[in-house]
Amino acid sequence: MEDRLVVDTAEGAVRGVADGNGRCFRGIPFAMPPVGELRFQPPEPAQRWADVRSAEQFPPAPAQGTGGLAGDGGSTFPTFPTAAITTTSEDCLYLNVWTPAASGEPLPVVVWIFGGGLEAGSANPPYSDGSALSRLTGAVVVTINYRLAALGHLFLEGYSSNLALQDQVCALGWVKRNIERFGGDPDNITVAGQSAGAFSIGALLGMPSARGLFSKAILHSGNASRIIDRQVAAAMAADLLDALHVDEQRQLRSVPLQSILDLQSTVVSGDIGERNLPGGRAWGTVVDGTVVPVHPLHALTGEVALLVGTTRDEVQIFRLLAGDSFEVPLTQLHEEMRRIGVTDPAALADAYQARIGSADPAGLRVAFLSDAAYRRPAIDLVQAQLAAGGTAHHFLLEDEPCGPQMGAFHGSDLLFIFDKLSQVDAATPAHLAAQTMLVDAWRAFLWKGDPGWTPWLPGAPSSRAIGGRNDMVSEPPLDAVSTFWPGRG
Repeated sequence: MEDRLVVDTAEGAVRGVADGNGRCFRGIPFAMPPVGELRFQPPEPAQRWADVRSAEQFPPAPAQGTGGLAGDGGSTFPTFPTAAITTTSEDCLYLNVWTPAASGEPLPVVVWIFGGGLEAGSANPPYSDGSALSRLTGAVVVTINYRLAALGHLFLEGYSSNLALQDQVCALGWVKRNIERFGGDPDNITVAGQSAGAFSIGALLGMPSARGLFSKAILHSGNASRIIDRQVAAAMAADLLDALHVDEQRQLRSVPLQSILDLQSTVVSGDIGERNLPGGRAWGTVVDGTVVPVHPLHALTGEVALLVGTTRDEVQIFRLLAGDSFEVPLTQLHEEMRRIGVTDPAALADAYQARIGSADPAGLRVAFLSDAAYRRPAIDLVQAQLAAGGTAHHFLLEDEPCGPQMGAFHGSDLLFIFDKLSQVDAATPAHLAAQTMLVDAWRAFLWKGDPGWTPWLPGAPSSRAIGGRNDMVSEPPLDAVSTFWPGRG
């Protein structure tokens, strides 16, 4: 009699566990441990094993420090139901697979890339709840780990770069080779992610090595704009080497891991604006000419169908987490606006005041940075996709599951797709209706490539409003803000 908990992958057999009506396979290696001589090196595919390997325990989360931007991606949200990540390791290149009950046909596949500012996070529950996502969508769900912060994004001249992205490509290659054995359709793979995960997908869309590994992509609160200036990235690396008292890059392979984790946050900014505006110091993609040959927006082929969305009040959570440090005088806000090319920041601030109905500088900064880092770059990606001949659908999450003080905040969408509303006392009919709307869009997109509304069109109410007063809205809004936004309409 066939043992459904044992699956023979291309690398060897694995034994999973029952998970509700389906199965879960935990901690499957997709690459060699990136330690020792393999630290700061591209991932090498996992070696074959002879016996049945246990896939019954979740793997450690990627090694991660405690610095950086609090709350980016959900790890320290006061409302998000995630347990503290306690077990981490530099040996982290593993994935988890959830399969629904047996089906007579190959099922759609979701490969989930977690968020966390490229500094924190895990492919494991409750941070990445593949069981809930599989139950809600009927898809096979794969959650993947990747190297974080300096270990995954340090830009070292003469060395291979964008290692975290290369980890993700390696994992996607594993999925392409093996997912049919788990009941998934290798020709219907959707890569999905939120925040740092979505910014990663924005880069993957322009990477030659990722072509053909997925046919659809879902990006929540992320886009193709997390591109770090090459000179800034090189300066960050030099500063980290100085802090570690390392003279040669090769010496980084023998530096104690904890030293890297303790000091990597000192070379990046902890302010949400500084991180996301041009010239800011943050971990992200570097256009290195090899792994990422050109800016992803210039490399889109249109072959991958896109579902792109943001929350209305992306930066509000960062304002609440930062407290007084988020507060800046209006003159400093004007300087931030100039950094993106705004020529009349006073007029733009007035336009935001008209939009939000308040002259509070912190509220204006929330609205501006929500646009600058998330909402408008999402539309830039959609427009580039359409220019490349592809299709793109867009949504704007307006539901407020944790109340008006937090608004439709960055990460609130995770409460819906991971079915966590009840854990924040938000399982009301209105919030559950918003969840159903978003989950139904996911399911339709995964199965048919169409979430259920018309593709995005400029200047038209073609963005699906999730939990808003109107079914469809124009994004960006048709107000005076666009008049003063540089090079966009």
